Amino acid sequence: MRRMTALLKLQRALGYEFTCSELLQQALRHRSAAHEQGVPSFERLEFLGDAALSHAVAAFLFARWPDAAEGELTRARASLVRETSLASLAERLGLSAALELGSGLDSANPGAAVLADALEAVLGALLLDGGWRAFKTAVARLFAPLVASLDRSQLSFEEPKSMLQEFAQSRGLSLPIYRQVEISGPAHRQVFIFEAELDGQVLGRGQGSSKKAAQQEAARRALETLGGPGDSETND
Repeated sequence: MRRMTALLKLQRALGYEFTCSELLQQALRHRSAAHEQGVPSFERLEFLGDAALSHAVAAFLFARWPDAAEGELTRARASLVRETSLASLAERLGLSAALELGSGLDSANPGAAVLADALEAVLGALLLDGGWRAFKTAVARLFAPLVASLDRSQLSFEEPKSMLQEFAQSRGLSLPIYRQVEISGPAHRQVFIFEAELDGQVLGRGQGSSKKAAQQEAARRALETLGGPGDSETND
C-alpha cells in the first residue's frame, strides 16, 4: 500500500499518469531486486531514457537559447543530464520512495547513481507508454526551471571534461588522460577516485559514485589548477 501511494505521488510529480502500471514498476526496479525476484530490472529502460532525454534536452535548449553557440549548448545539456542533476531532480520528485531495491541495499539512501539511473528509466518507460509528445512535454515541465536557473557565464565549468579537452586542443597538447587511482566501498555504493593528467602532468584528482562523476571532478580540479581556462577563452 505504501509503495502504491509512492507510485501515485511520483506520477503526480511527473505530470503524467501511466496507462501500463507494470511498465512504471519495472522502471523503478533496481537490478538487485530484479535478481532476487527473477524479473526484469530497469536497465533496458534506463538505456532508452538516457538517449531520449539527451535528445529532448538538446531540442529544448536549442529552442530556448536561439543565440547560443554549439559549445554553450553542449555544456548546458551536459550540466542538466549529469548524474548529480538527475539525482537531485529524482529526489524532488519523490522517486526514492517508489524505488524497489534488493534486500542488501539501503532504501532510505540509495545513492546518486541509482537515483539518476532510475529517473532515466522512468522517462524511458514514459516514452514507451505515452509516446514522444508526452515525453517531450514531461521533459519540458521538469527541466524548464533547471534551464532558467543555469548561470550561462559559468557553463565552462559545468562540463569540465569537455572544457579541459578544448583547452588541450587549443594549445596543441595531447588529449587529457583519466587514470583510475582507487575504488572503495561496498559493491552497491562504490566510490571511485580518478586523476586527470595533461601533457604528462597530473593536474587534478576527483572522486564520485561513478567513474564518470569522478572523472568530471578530476577535470574540474585540473581546470582550477590551470587558473580557469574557460574564463580566458570567453574573453578572447
